Order: sequence, then C-alpha cells, then structure tokens
Amino acid sequence: GGLDTLQNSNVALGISTHSYGELAAALAMKPSYISLGPIFETKSKKVNFDPQGLGILTKFRQLIPPEIPFVVIGSISDANAAKKAKRAGADCVAIIGAITKADDVKTAVDDLNQ
Repeated sequence: GGLDTLQNSNVALGISTHSYGELAAALAMKPSYISLGPIFETKSKKVNFDPQGLGILTKFRQLIPPEIPFVVIGSISDANAAKKAKRAGADCVAIIGAITKADDVKTAVDDLNQ
C-alpha cells in the first residue's frame, strides 16, 4: 500500500499524537517517528489540547518501541526545558521560540545541542 511506497522511497512518515488513542493508531502504522505535543503550554499557535507535561511524555516513551524516534514539541523555550524533555524520554525536541526569540541565536543553538 501507500505506506510501503513511502518507506521504500526513503520518505519519512511522522505522526503527531495528542492522546493514547492517537498513539495506538500511530503505532499500528509503524511510522518513521512519533511526535507528542504540546508538552508545555504553547504560545506559538492556538491548540485545542492541554499541555501534556513531562509525566505523559515519560508514559508515551514507555509505550513507543525504542526503534521509533520520539519527538516532542510545545513551548520548549530554552535548553533547560529541552533537557527536561530529553530526560523524560524524548529522543529529540522540536523548537521555535528557543531560537527565534533568543538574543544570541548561536549561543541558543549551542546550548540546545549540549
């Protein structure tokens, strides 16, 4: 089917989740990665979801097989918040404001990469 065509073409398929039901559906699709958000209250866009928090992030990581990368998003506003998300189980973080609102973009990126 279509998913096989994507995988055979080296096209990544990421699925964004906001609930356990969505996670179950995503896992059945065997995506390239799964994302969860928002982790913290986000101001970059209006969403109809409450912040998931670090506890839900940890529970999702336990349910997602280790071979599927786990990406989180949602007001990860600085390196400290990124480190908390990674300690809670995220493989990587998607960010906006931590860079776009930084006084020194290079330092912000360097801090996030540590």
